[in-house]
Amino acid sequence: MNGCLAFDIGVFCDIPIEAISHKAKLMNIVTALPGYFNIPIGGYHVQYHYANLLQERGHHVTLIFPRYLSTVPSLKGEVGAVLWAVRTRIENRPLISSFRLHRGVKIKLVRDLTTKHLPDADVLIATAWETAEALRHAPPEKGRKLYIVYNYELFMTASPEMRERMGRTYTTDFEMIATSRAVRGMLAQCGATPVAEIPCGIDFSAFGIDVLPEEREALTLGFPLRREVFKGAADAIEAAYRLRDVYGDKLRVTCFGSHRVELPSWIRWCYYPSQAELRRFYNEQAVFMVPSHFEGFGLPGAEAMACGAALVTTDNGGSRDYANPERTALVVPSKRPDLLADAVRRLFENDALRIRLAHAAHEHIQQYRWERSIELLEAVLRRS
Repeated sequence: MNGCLAFDIGVFCDIPIEAISHKAKLMNIVTALPGYFNIPIGGYHVQYHYANLLQERGHHVTLIFPRYLSTVPSLKGEVGAVLWAVRTRIENRPLISSFRLHRGVKIKLVRDLTTKHLPDADVLIATAWETAEALRHAPPEKGRKLYIVYNYELFMTASPEMRERMGRTYTTDFEMIATSRAVRGMLAQCGATPVAEIPCGIDFSAFGIDVLPEEREALTLGFPLRREVFKGAADAIEAAYRLRDVYGDKLRVTCFGSHRVELPSWIRWCYYPSQAELRRFYNEQAVFMVPSHFEGFGLPGAEAMACGAALVTTDNGGSRDYANPERTALVVPSKRPDLLADAVRRLFENDALRIRLAHAAHEHIQQYRWERSIELLEAVLRRS
């Protein structure tokens, strides 16, 4: 693998990004996801954005969702997968309701990721360690193998046995794309070198400032809620309790998420927000708090910055790409709800600091545009 294309340097193997002709050979691109879900999932939405953008550039894009990640050779498994595919298409119209895919993007529901269920392609993209493990033996006619690597938080919290298994997928013949500096460091730890580092883009048509930071209601705090321990929900709730001890009923705390977690009655929960609801949510917060112990990138923190909320985040790995301490965010160690509360209180008590950080963060996050990410991805795809 000949060097790494980073997000901020704009060249790949000494070829300027701007010099790439979109009239070059169009490709058949197959992207395998680790399973079918018709709910908002950040990592899936990243791949949906790429699918749309590649299709807009004239490529033929197919998304594959397997019923099983391991091979199921029995007739019962085969029939079950066919019935699952039919039922899934009948019960889910549109098939992907949480994201508007372009009509030209094809979707295949397959039994598993064995060769007979893969269409011939120019490029075959794995998007998770499970799909990389399943696709590692795909023959050449199924496409040149790329691996867009996320999974940082899963790797960091996995058992030694599972970490070894995940690590083996990083030393196969896939060309790997790191999605953050944290992911690149994880790959290096496993003895692997990515061909590129391409962070997720932010959809600035969906996320932006509607309420200026200086006009936001005081003592409003938001955070993402997930039930996985490493997402830090317990830390966020404890930090909120500490803040309530100071501000009482004047404090307004709201969270959003897709999993039911027991919450005190004074924390409002926005369940499965649409993109429009999520934009409104971010714009209602003076401060947004990310309590995660580990993140591969951390879309909620970046989206909140795009919407003008002042960010308080843990030093969770992925946030280092955009959360510059004291410049674009306040950053505290993970697993310290006391420090999370102190940082939020600092912004509540200092409007000038909160407003300065919010505006600086909004300006800084503008570099994470999908237009830039797709240029870098297409440079990798066109590499022979």
